Amino acid sequence: MRRIRRPWTWLAVAGALGFLGLRFLWTGWSTASPSCVIRRFTGLQCPGCGGTRCAVRLLDGDIAGAIAMNPLVVLLAALGTIWIGYGVFREWKGEPRPLPLLPSWVAWSLAIVVIGFGVVRNLPWWPFTLLVPH
Repeated sequence: MRRIRRPWTWLAVAGALGFLGLRFLWTGWSTASPSCVIRRFTGLQCPGCGGTRCAVRLLDGDIAGAIAMNPLVVLLAALGTIWIGYGVFREWKGEPRPLPLLPSWVAWSLAIVVIGFGVVRNLPWWPFTLLVPH
């Protein structure tokens, strides 16, 4: 089996083309927003609530609108983009492993941040009410 050359580069190109395709080729993308199942059954905002509308606003270049929908998705999208870009950079430099393995504390920290965000965005007091999609 042949090994793919520069897989991180191809992943980045495929992701960018996918986002551009969503933005410019799918005409109903701005109105198609599925409702959150957790919100429907519990009345609570899950950490991902507003994530689809956030992604739509990011595709439009509306950073402020995306942050209003879900600031965590904006942060994770930015960090993911930087991480993939770093992988592409290391790949083109000829590094044997483009992205080093992350330590387990990163995964635990991410889990704590996501769960904490889910709790904090459901608190009924200002400034926590600003975290609800609006």
